Amino acid sequence: MHKADFDEYFDRMFETCNQTRFEDWFAELAHCAWGTDFETIKAGGKHGDKKSDGRHRPTETIYQCYAPESASTFSKNSIGKVNDSFPEVINYWPKLKRWVLVHNNNAGIPTKLSDALEKLREEYPHIEIDTASRRFLKDELHDKLSMNQMLDVYPSARLNFRTVSMENVRPLLKRIIGEKSHTISLLSFGEIPNEKKLDHNELSPDAKFDLNRAAPNIGIVDRFLESMSNPGNASIIQSGIQSKYLELRDFGHSADEILGGLLAFVRGPLEDPAYTAAAYVIIYYYFDACDIFENPPEDALC
Repeated sequence: MHKADFDEYFDRMFETCNQTRFEDWFAELAHCAWGTDFETIKAGGKHGDKKSDGRHRPTETIYQCYAPESASTFSKNSIGKVNDSFPEVINYWPKLKRWVLVHNNNAGIPTKLSDALEKLREEYPHIEIDTASRRFLKDELHDKLSMNQMLDVYPSARLNFRTVSMENVRPLLKRIIGEKSHTISLLSFGEIPNEKKLDHNELSPDAKFDLNRAAPNIGIVDRFLESMSNPGNASIIQSGIQSKYLELRDFGHSADEILGGLLAFVRGPLEDPAYTAAAYVIIYYYFDACDIFENPPEDALC
């Protein structure tokens, strides 16, 4: 991979992260880019997070994140977020020289917020008050990371679906056959559903991203199943994965937790990224065949 390949991961995170996840992403980027100069501030005790999501010590800068789910919410509540920070933030950080609102509203800040910030600048002329969004996160943090740091921030980039081969898929499916051969039941395969199923199951953007990356490789699973001399083995694999799905679902796990459980089941003890990518391919095959996860009620897909 090249560093430019991670731009897609940055764009996806900026477009889909909000609230606590956005704060965590910002803190991870800042830690990687600035090392020990940056301190993540987490809520705790009667003072909460001291009106701060992170502090750059050498410049005495406090970063406050605000990333709601929508631009309309940002427009409606951003002034309240700022007013919630001032003047308390000064009491918590008496050496404060700069305060930055890091947000996800790439279109810009509303005029009312601009007016409110300008008023604060007049009230506290000794403090530099700024806003920062996509350009800051990309240029000042993301683009400063090394390749290894980018892989730490975006761990799914380690999954190279383009190199998934029969050699990766075969041992995983053979292991399932070996472990589940006592539970043979003949089940028919369904037809291929559409994109709505991913949305209907409320999988996270990260989960949908990786499943979509795996999708072009499901022909490998098809070829493996067709090559088996005993057609009953296909039903053994299908039954094993379907049973695991039902078990996880019935325990009340979320869609992402179910996906994680299925990945662990399919991958088994082989934790190498190549086999994790192969496990995604296998799971997407059965997802696509309507064997696991729920179908949208408005469509009789299977």
